[in-house]
Amino acid sequence: MKILSIRQYNDNLKATVQQTGKLNFNVETGEALELTLDKGVKFFMDGEPEELYMAIMARPDRDSFPLKKNGAYFYVAAKLLFDDLGVDYKGFTVFYDLQRCVDYDEAAGGECYKMNQRLIKKKSNDEDLDEL
Repeated sequence: MKILSIRQYNDNLKATVQQTGKLNFNVETGEALELTLDKGVKFFMDGEPEELYMAIMARPDRDSFPLKKNGAYFYVAAKLLFDDLGVDYKGFTVFYDLQRCVDYDEAAGGECYKMNQRLIKKKSNDEDLDEL
């Protein structure tokens, strides 16, 4: 029997890259993924073209980013990773919709999610002045 859990089909599973380069999980995502401070996140690329994935690690290994918490929100300090990947989190609000991907669980050693990127252009100060 295969359980088709709401955690696999929940459209509220998302993370946002903050201007500091931290990957922030909203409260609903933190609860759905059962995030705790003793877990970690491992990122990996696969496919053609390469796509970004993450694995929630119940037992983090040396390749995992530690989960941290600020108030009700969990985050991963991943600025250097996003910089290396060329993610423009200063010019855009960068969202990742998380889609469950069990195919990689065993190889990655955790619960895997495909990270589907969405971008929203940030308004510059110049654009704000044009609107006045």
